[in-house]
Amino acid sequence: MNLEEAQQKLESIQQQHLLTHFSNLTSAQQRSLLLQVESLDTGLFQQQQKLLLKKATTPSFTPYQDFSRSGNSDDIARGQALLKEGKVGCLLIAGGQASRLQLDAPKGTYPITPIEGKSLFQLFAEKTLAASAFANRPLYLAIMTSPLNHEQTVDFFAKHQNFGLKSSQLDFFRQSMLPLLDTDGNLFLDASDHIAEGPDGNGSALSHFVQSGIYEKWVAKGIEYLNFILVDNPLADPFDFVLTGFHARSKAEIVIKAIERKDPEEKVGVIVRQNEKVSVIEYTELPPDPDLKHPLANISLFSYSMPFVEKAAKLSLPLHLAFKAVKTMEKERPSAPNAWKFERFIFDLLPFSDRVEALVYPREECFAPLKNMTGEGSPESVQNALMQRDRKVYLQVTGSEATEEMIELSQEFYYPTQEFLRNI
Repeated sequence: MNLEEAQQKLESIQQQHLLTHFSNLTSAQQRSLLLQVESLDTGLFQQQQKLLLKKATTPSFTPYQDFSRSGNSDDIARGQALLKEGKVGCLLIAGGQASRLQLDAPKGTYPITPIEGKSLFQLFAEKTLAASAFANRPLYLAIMTSPLNHEQTVDFFAKHQNFGLKSSQLDFFRQSMLPLLDTDGNLFLDASDHIAEGPDGNGSALSHFVQSGIYEKWVAKGIEYLNFILVDNPLADPFDFVLTGFHARSKAEIVIKAIERKDPEEKVGVIVRQNEKVSVIEYTELPPDPDLKHPLANISLFSYSMPFVEKAAKLSLPLHLAFKAVKTMEKERPSAPNAWKFERFIFDLLPFSDRVEALVYPREECFAPLKNMTGEGSPESVQNALMQRDRKVYLQVTGSEATEEMIELSQEFYYPTQEFLRNI
């Protein structure tokens, strides 16, 4: 695309201000900006503008209460058998940065375990290794990065020899980016040659997973269930026996791994019924619910059947917006929100499924997200949650209470082989 063509395209959507300083750029910068203009989806941009103008409406929904609870011994046995048959793979969503944790790096590189300081990435890699030992076969882990952190993530794994995983077990792929809009609903630059944009949300994960070719590879290996987890939740289980066993028994397309809401003010999505389908309503859209008539929280843990994954890749999900503090040419680190970010969310796949089930777990077994430097969701609170979980698992496996004040278990305790049990 040349300058004249770029001008015509931007004039068609009244965004020609993006080229105001074009003549001051180097040749390389000019090419970079022209390439971005060329790839700009004008239809999507107009959709984003319309979303800003759209008036918020209160959705109509009813409580969802047809859920099951974890702990069924038959589900455990069934899930273990499926794992040993190699029927389960894990998709780890890791496109974010650790800026709120004061680390200029992918969030997965944050050191989180209480004694050894293992990173989130190392923890999930070791879970995969331990589950593979239990299954007596290599299990597969795919990691979705973003263009903001892809190279850093791949380099981090390479630097640590994939934490023991074979290259054949591990795949990386990128999510896409969406333009950001300023308070007037216009595109803007965050550098002299770059239109501001942000990751397109976890709702794109299954589509990018299929497009990457990893889906086809997994199907060829006989994988039937995809376990979906987020990198900032170190209690997430990438190869959950109970979840997989329940999924097989229920014959659902999607199983939501859920928890009970702890109070009406908790900032979590809420599982509901809407138009006779299972859906998730953002807490910001939920009317006052002091009696917790909607008892279940969505924590973005799911099990998908592989046929549904293929179906999901072809779906068009709605955009959600949030007002965020983002870098501009004028301010590197703004202190207040200054732009609109657009994302697609994975829970919007639920209404497209013919059968959704929810399996409810104790919160302390599966949910301790790392979000902030202090308070709830801080490294301190997450490490405490990890230690409490380790203590419970140590007691279950050994029959004895852990005596040390601090504890950090090997992941083999979570997927114990017979040899491991003989040696402890």
